[in-house]
Amino acid sequence: MSARQTQMLEREAIANRPKHWVRLVTACNSKCLFCLDTDTPRNVYLPVEEIKQEILRGREELGAWKVILSGGEAALHPQYVDIIRYAKEVGYGRIQTVTNGWRYADKAFFDACMEAGLQELTFSLHGHTKELHERMTAHPGSFDRIVKGIVRAKRHPSRPIVSIDVCINKQ
Repeated sequence: MSARQTQMLEREAIANRPKHWVRLVTACNSKCLFCLDTDTPRNVYLPVEEIKQEILRGREELGAWKVILSGGEAALHPQYVDIIRYAKEVGYGRIQTVTNGWRYADKAFFDACMEAGLQELTFSLHGHTKELHERMTAHPGSFDRIVKGIVRAKRHPSRPIVSIDVCINKQ
């Protein structure tokens, strides 16, 4: 087996390690037609101390190796970068986020997240064309920004894991 194949298998094994989902916000800058949270109160930003308690509970009580920061759009939390840094400080082996990619198009924001310890990004891409993606997200400009975020992540020297979530639909 080649070194590349070994490395790939090691990265895939991460999926089987204990993980802990932590919601930071219900806020989102998209209005996806299929969103499961449409009946959830929008624009809620959970207090950072509550978030930190939940992150710590995942490590200490649940033995989670990986934390997944989610929302809404987790990157909208005003203390998002500090939350990533905290998750690293308490000993998570992998820090992941699920994102619509909007903020990751901004280089300074992206670099701050990488420096804080973000290691895995799951981008929510909902169409193979700009028109379809933006129809599904009801967010003009979202396709170009998510593509820019994906490219930025794929080119970053730290080589974060990059994946894509897609909701299959009739469109």
